[in-house]
Amino acid sequence: MSAPSRPKWILALAIILSLFAIGTLVYWITFYTVGLVAASNAPGYLEHENSFPAADGYIVICIIVCVIGLLRRRSWGVLFGLMAGSAIIFLGLMDTLYPFQQGVFREFSFGAVETFLICATCLALGPATIIYLWRNRAYFDKP
Repeated sequence: MSAPSRPKWILALAIILSLFAIGTLVYWITFYTVGLVAASNAPGYLEHENSFPAADGYIVICIIVCVIGLLRRRSWGVLFGLMAGSAIIFLGLMDTLYPFQQGVFREFSFGAVETFLICATCLALGPATIIYLWRNRAYFDKP
C-alpha cells in the first residue's frame, strides 16, 4: 500500500496559522504600547483583555510547534494543531460573549469591527484547523 499523498492546502493552513500567530503577537504589542486595539476604555474591558496574554501565548506556542511539525510531516504537528484549534475556538467564544454582554457591538466603531473580525476569524479558523488536520492525519509520520 502506498503512502498517502500530500494533502491539498497543508501549506496554506501552515501560512494561515502562522499569520494568526503573528497577528496575535502584533495585537498584544499594539495593545500594550499604544492601546490602539482597545474596543472600549471601560475598566472592566481592560481587566477582561488583561486576562488573555497567557492563553494567547499558549496558542502562539501551539501554532509554532504545529507549523514546524506539519512542514516536517510529523504527527506531533497534528497534535499541536488540534490543541491550537481548540484553544482558538475557546478564545473566539470568550471574545464573543464578553462584547455581547457589555454592548460593544451596539455601536459601530473601529474597536467593535475589529473585535467582530477577531471573533469571526477564531470561530472559523479553530474548527477548520481541527477538521482539516483530523481528516488528513494519516499523511503524517509516514515514510
